[in-house]
Amino acid sequence: MLKLFVQHRRCLVGGLSLARRTFLSEAYQCREAWNARLATPILAKVDLDTLYYDLEQRFQQRNKISAIDIDIYANKLVDETHVDEIADLLYKFRLTEETSNTLDSTHHALVRNYLEHRCYGQLIEVLNNRLGYGIFLDNYSANLTLDQLIKGQEFRHAARIATLVALQEDFSNPITRSLSLYGCYRYTKTPDAEHFDDLAPAEAPVGDQTGGQKKKKKDEIKIRVKFLRNEFFDDHFDLKNSQQLLGKTFIELSRSYGGVSNLIGASCELLGLALYRKYDVGLEFVANLQDQQINSEVLQIVRGVLEKETNKDDEKRAAFSDAIDKIEASGCKLNKESFEKLILELVHKSVTENEPSQIETQKKVYSDWCALRQQRLDEELERLQRAKRLKDIEQMSVELEKEEQKLWFFENEDKLDLEIDSKRVFYPKRWFGKKKKPRTVDVDYVPPEVRQRN
Repeated sequence: MLKLFVQHRRCLVGGLSLARRTFLSEAYQCREAWNARLATPILAKVDLDTLYYDLEQRFQQRNKISAIDIDIYANKLVDETHVDEIADLLYKFRLTEETSNTLDSTHHALVRNYLEHRCYGQLIEVLNNRLGYGIFLDNYSANLTLDQLIKGQEFRHAARIATLVALQEDFSNPITRSLSLYGCYRYTKTPDAEHFDDLAPAEAPVGDQTGGQKKKKKDEIKIRVKFLRNEFFDDHFDLKNSQQLLGKTFIELSRSYGGVSNLIGASCELLGLALYRKYDVGLEFVANLQDQQINSEVLQIVRGVLEKETNKDDEKRAAFSDAIDKIEASGCKLNKESFEKLILELVHKSVTENEPSQIETQKKVYSDWCALRQQRLDEELERLQRAKRLKDIEQMSVELEKEEQKLWFFENEDKLDLEIDSKRVFYPKRWFGKKKKPRTVDVDYVPPEVRQRN
């Protein structure tokens, strides 16, 4: 009976085998190596409340925070009490000149803390605001994030993380590549796969239930600016449409999987071009398929994407839709397998081949970060001590100079008088207008004789 139960658990469910583990194991978390940082002398003596108060005071008084202090604060976090505070400190730190010295362990600590407390929305907000926070995913943290989101059925967040990795144009890690493809494909298959939460457009005004009239628009506030920047769309970081971001991600993944020469690559590129709305490129792509295989499941999703397109009058979209309908007649071979099953096989292969080596590499990275943190702290302490010594020397020289003036006052009295006289301020004379010439008296002047009239 037990044997029959085990066989039943290993049966195919929806074409997918449950007998083998597909995603990352618990060992990939490297929890023991990650938690070892808390036992180091630096983090063991730190009190988060005191450190946060000190950092706030220093920022308000001197507008300067050191990178090692931010790293210590981020790595000391073990609960969700200070999750919001670290984001606030990072935003302020980004405005200082020390932001270029941010340690890699700071990025990693922030990502792991958000994952630990399931703050997925906040994590995506921080990662998407690259200018404001300056936080980026490395391959290992991206794998942890994608794995946790996929296991938790959070495909919307997983696809959003994949688009952020695609914007970095780095799918060199096989596990990151396969998990990103799986997350994006699962999200694309969902019926409500329209917009990501952080990129959803503003809702239109809703009609009043009583009168049926639309709400009045708010008064526009116009602000005078010195100049206007020329409008430029880079078709990369400026993308705000969720479907286009997904399409660009599928195209990046297609290049990593061999492009048109591979079933996975060709299917991803076709789906990506449809989502990305690159219909003219899509027409050329379909024309060059010839004997290449395309997955039939992907083909149905592409048709659904084109049907949802609001711009029905677009000639390029209509031509691309016709080419999709005639793709079977063009000699292209259709693959009938489940595309999700093919992706899961890629995930299983990448995890099996790369997980052990990446675990050992990450354990060494954690150890190196602890040593680097101690080194940076020693350098910072030495810098502060050197600055304090210089300040003490300057203060001592001022005091010695004053003492010397007291001791040699009478010998240098004449010199001091000259210095005092040289410090006198002579103000310029005021001008009260042009002076009148004084009357000149003629000494030879004889007044006329005055006679009395009769």
